[in-house]
Amino acid sequence: MPNVPKKGSKKPWIKYQDLGRPKRQTWKGNEHEDASFYNSRAWRKLRLYVLQYEPLCRTCKQIATVVDHIKPIRLGGLRMDEKNLQPLCASCHNKKSRSERGTKKKE
Repeated sequence: MPNVPKKGSKKPWIKYQDLGRPKRQTWKGNEHEDASFYNSRAWRKLRLYVLQYEPLCRTCKQIATVVDHIKPIRLGGLRMDEKNLQPLCASCHNKKSRSERGTKKKE
């Protein structure tokens, strides 16, 4: 009995790894020491809850895309405490993180 390809699948008779294309690399955005925490189900659920409860950036009132720890974890802030979390847009989060680290913006 022949195999029927699943609906919407690519051409199953072509083995894409045999076409000489390099294998696609996985995304390496969260490969720092806290990656297991930020990829955990508990954090993702809490992050979604914070963004749904307060969808605007606390600094500039734009759409928030990042949930930031008010007191950084490395300075003793609690990871899963709602009172230590704030929604920020990516721009405001980057500014806050940069000022916490004491680095200047690249020009």
